[in-house]
Amino acid sequence: MGHMVPFGRTRGAAAAIVILASLILSGPAAAGFGEAFELYVAEEFDKARRLVEPDAERGNPAAQWLLGTMYLLGRGTDENPKAARAWLEKSASSNYPPAQAVLGRMYEQGIGGDRDAEEAHILYRMSAEQGYADAAYLLGRQYYRGEGVRKDGKQAIRWLTIAADDGNADAQYLGARILLTDEIVRSNPEQAATWLADAARTGHAAAQLLYGNTLMLGLAGDYDPTAALDWIEKAANTGLAEAQLRLGDLYNIGFQSKPDFKQAYEWWTRAATQADAAAQLRLARAHSKGAGTKEDPIAAYVWASLSALQGNEDAFELRKRILSRLTPEEIEKADRMVESRFKGRANAGGES
Repeated sequence: MGHMVPFGRTRGAAAAIVILASLILSGPAAAGFGEAFELYVAEEFDKARRLVEPDAERGNPAAQWLLGTMYLLGRGTDENPKAARAWLEKSASSNYPPAQAVLGRMYEQGIGGDRDAEEAHILYRMSAEQGYADAAYLLGRQYYRGEGVRKDGKQAIRWLTIAADDGNADAQYLGARILLTDEIVRSNPEQAATWLADAARTGHAAAQLLYGNTLMLGLAGDYDPTAALDWIEKAANTGLAEAQLRLGDLYNIGFQSKPDFKQAYEWWTRAATQADAAAQLRLARAHSKGAGTKEDPIAAYVWASLSALQGNEDAFELRKRILSRLTPEEIEKADRMVESRFKGRANAGGES
């Protein structure tokens, strides 16, 4: 029986990414490991590490995988990507699929050592060929992107299908995106809709947004604007900026009802505070016209400036037009606000 292992966000400068949302444990495991694993799931990390270390030292690949995971994420021990990589290499050398998948991701991202997309490809394939769905997804993604291997649409769909049919929501989402177009393989909107619906029901935000868009436009056969709006709102409520922007746009145009500029403004604000340049531009226009909020040239200037700093040319042009409405003192005040918000975003680790 499989177990779900929660993964977190690594904190090192070279490892500040999510390795995997979860991994399904498979393969042989010693009794000591089983108890350590349950402690890990219960977030009793210190106890789990002390219990799993002896099994790992004795060469148990499942224990080595778990210990490597703990070093990778800094759970029960200090974060140590190099130690994580060493333990995962030991486990992977025993042909243990979960370790191969995680180690492949570390090679792909250059965590704990050099970046090597080709080596990652080898590890993903070894894991995927043993039926490990997460590795099949990562392998299919490599074929789709042409990373570590020559781009191959048929191979991408082959491996993504294996992972998607096993319930991997990331694979369902990426596979659906591919099948909605004739980009690399013949489109199959019906299969795309099935996968998107499955992924959306698991809470996959990007799938919820794409599923909502397909229902709204009838791209996958079914046209259901009411359900479309519901799925897009679900995605927006997860915090996905792209969905918040889309929902704001729908309120702004009055989709299925009269325009609601206040609701549009509120959703755009949520996206804009995540540094979404398009949402920032929309807020600038809203404040410039007083649509959904009070007319405020200073706020308009600030949001237009923040968007322009991300390369949005329309925002740059709007900012120039707003300048004529401000006094030198107001411009100075607004520039200080822009600098403060932009620096604050950078210091928080956000993209600018």
